[in-house]
Amino acid sequence: MKSKSASRFTSDRAADSALAQLHAVRERFGGGEQLPAALMPGLLPDPVARSWARSRDAGVRPWQAPEYELLKSTRSARESHEDRRLYSCVVDEIEQLWDAFGGDDWTIFCVNPQGTVIHARHSPACDDDLILPIIAGRRILESHIGTTAPSCVLHEGVEVTIGNGQHYLDEFERVSCLAVPLFGLHGEVIGALDLTGTGQRDLSQVKEQFRLAALAAEQRLFATLRGCHLLRVQHDPRWLATPLAGVLAVEEDGTLRAASRMARRMFALEHGAPLPALALRDLFADTPAAQLSRVLRPQRNPLRFARADGSRVWVQYARAPLNRSTARRMAMPLATDGDLAPVAPVSAAQNGSTLEEQTLIAVQNAMHEHGGNVAAVARQLRVSRTTVYARLKQLRETGMLGEAE
Repeated sequence: MKSKSASRFTSDRAADSALAQLHAVRERFGGGEQLPAALMPGLLPDPVARSWARSRDAGVRPWQAPEYELLKSTRSARESHEDRRLYSCVVDEIEQLWDAFGGDDWTIFCVNPQGTVIHARHSPACDDDLILPIIAGRRILESHIGTTAPSCVLHEGVEVTIGNGQHYLDEFERVSCLAVPLFGLHGEVIGALDLTGTGQRDLSQVKEQFRLAALAAEQRLFATLRGCHLLRVQHDPRWLATPLAGVLAVEEDGTLRAASRMARRMFALEHGAPLPALALRDLFADTPAAQLSRVLRPQRNPLRFARADGSRVWVQYARAPLNRSTARRMAMPLATDGDLAPVAPVSAAQNGSTLEEQTLIAVQNAMHEHGGNVAAVARQLRVSRTTVYARLKQLRETGMLGEAE
């Protein structure tokens, strides 16, 4: 039986061999040759190989230095409604992921569909020239820096891990990155959530946390919708309060406005495309009308529905349509399908507001003041970060929190 040290030595030799082979293949490919028909299994996944081709077609060569594109200083990194909405949905998840997986050699960030970094976290002690340029406003484009996990995600719509020399640029040989897609209200890719670094880490061990973070961010996206009911759905009621729950946005007349990717999976709805004209009764065709009529009313406990295939789905009423009086009480405009309500700073609690509302307003004000820094908000309010996250969750779920600048 091999000793642990012998096994590690064998593994290291295999990794060095793969790195050397990839380096040689990359140089020949950058010079115009085709990729070998038979590469070592797993050496270069298909999405990464296609990214290499796009990078070369854009005129990038492996031996070049990376050139991150920076938006003009006169432009905001989050100037559009879509970018502000994306930021508000991912900022809390990035903070919690950073608490778990951050480090001097790592950064966690989110890009929009154009590859622009919307929000990024890295350590103040970071001095890595490949990590420091990844800031809000930079663009992660194949035409400038070649293959990256976010660029693959934006083109392919699937999670991607790149490491051990799989990047297209030679300088990125020591970089590893993992990115997962973020999907919008109509099943489209609206961004990517990424972990990139030069340290030693098994990225396969953090995939699940990033997947769950992306699902949680997508749930927050649904909270920005106004004028519709929100329902949580799951086959197992224990998962209704987790990111694994699907979300349905339903009009007053029972028409389905939008469905999250988890909900689409449960009801076998097409992924990556707008929904066809559907109503709740189409999803629960075998449910008695009397039982179905209860779905759009608040219930103490989730409702269970049997389906034609023998499975069961639990439905939890999550939120009624937001009205203008609620938004006015929080001094914030309502969001629409394509818009996120921009943050309007609140100077003081409104007359007649409850203690709960005043607490939420205090958190909202502090988030605005500290640019979304949860640790700073916790220090100011003299509460734990866990408490801040809980209050932020309340704000997101009611659709009352927009971008904390």
